[in-house]
Amino acid sequence: MSYEGQTDGLDYYPCYYGGSRIPFRGPAVPLDGAYTVVIGGCEVYGRYVEDPFTDQLAELTGRRVVNLGVRNAGLDVFSFDDRLLRVLSRAEVAIVQLTGAHNISNRFYTVHPRRNDRFLEAARPLTNLYRDIDFSDFSFTRHMLVTLRRRCPERFARVQVELAEAWHARMKLLLSRISGTRVLLHIENRNDYGLGSEPAFVSVEMIESLEGAFDKIVQCDVSSNLGDSRLDDMVFPGTERDAALRMMSTDAHEQVAAALARTVRRSNGMAA
Repeated sequence: MSYEGQTDGLDYYPCYYGGSRIPFRGPAVPLDGAYTVVIGGCEVYGRYVEDPFTDQLAELTGRRVVNLGVRNAGLDVFSFDDRLLRVLSRAEVAIVQLTGAHNISNRFYTVHPRRNDRFLEAARPLTNLYRDIDFSDFSFTRHMLVTLRRRCPERFARVQVELAEAWHARMKLLLSRISGTRVLLHIENRNDYGLGSEPAFVSVEMIESLEGAFDKIVQCDVSSNLGDSRLDDMVFPGTERDAALRMMSTDAHEQVAAALARTVRRSNGMAA
């Protein structure tokens, strides 16, 4: 599969914003006027669905909506790209999906700066903690963390504390760079793919710790809108059925779009 999504069965019309090297789902939205921007992972990108919630949000509000979803993104891809931060800073409304704490660099390991699900290297504190693990076996953060958790839950508790602290610091940094209305989007999925509920390792207490750094929060539990019965309206190659089962269905995208539209309208003084 290409990173730009050329062979997923859908044409995602890859485009670029602000001179960033990261490809986003198009068609591109002009940035020369007022716009709302949405950043996040696969859910924002709209993998396997023809009408992602970002497009529906534009239709429901009559506003330009820029889709800055990146597949399997963590916070790093947005926090350290100055070109994307300029796009974020010019938005009237910036919607920030709460992504998991597993796909960010921290004191235990580093991830790829653009493909944040890619594990690059374990730091000495982690190799000392897990001397019985060969970290050269891992290419992806989820695979590594699932393995560490199963090997020793007691030791893994120390890893989870570090992930929570890194996530909080990175979220505060990112939100501080946004000048418009800051909306947190909490897309909750209670299905367990090895690391508990999604977004991975993000607790209610962690979200509450950000109070004062954002203006509004929108929460959507999409757990019931996943699974076999929801695949009919999704577009994907047969070899990627397992991946599609974990993605938001068309019903889930409609659910998120409706919830966000109410908040965006209120943010801009529009009638609900």
